[in-house]
Amino acid sequence: MTNVYLIPGLGGDKRMYAGQLTRFPRTKVIEFIRPLKNESIASYAKRLAEGIDTSQPFILVGVSLGGILAQEIANIYPPKKTIIISSVKSRQELPLWMRIFKFFPIQKVIPGKVYLWAFMVLVWLKTLISRTNSVIANLKNMARDADPFFVSWGVNQVINWQHPIKDFKVYHIHGNKDILFPIGRIAHVGTVVDKGTHAMILTHVREINVALKQELQDS
Repeated sequence: MTNVYLIPGLGGDKRMYAGQLTRFPRTKVIEFIRPLKNESIASYAKRLAEGIDTSQPFILVGVSLGGILAQEIANIYPPKKTIIISSVKSRQELPLWMRIFKFFPIQKVIPGKVYLWAFMVLVWLKTLISRTNSVIANLKNMARDADPFFVSWGVNQVINWQHPIKDFKVYHIHGNKDILFPIGRIAHVGTVVDKGTHAMILTHVREINVALKQELQDS
């Protein structure tokens, strides 16, 4: 049997995968650990991978920053398959404003909590307006519980990420209403989720699970 490891997005935790944990067997969420001072994303991914039983076949699934970390882990411990959701596969897929921040690193002086609430308001607002109270509560609770130091570190890592893998393929699930990572910059999308925003792991569970089921069955 193949184990499936789920990596949350920035500011999230296992609650982000509530719709998958009850649907797919042999799944486990890899909870974030606190980064070391000035730690690289490659070093962090190696430490995060200590939660994976690499002696058994496994599949990696990651949302947003979790998708980037899944690719970094795959560079160290090759899985049977890597699936990313609402994420990017290269620096070229980042929006222009985010790539510019690499050369004008104002993100380093912004507190992590500011990112969390700005993300809630600016990126997920359209989703929240039309969704149930349970989804809204879930988002607020994860933002409240997130480690600001980790959030600041994670934002900086995304902005400065250099894809480490050559000739490496992932299965990409992306929403056509993602504001943070616009789909127009994303190459080779396996499944496009209609009206899916950056928060679609919580709001479009059925559509994402259909795509995941197909990919997991094919592995």
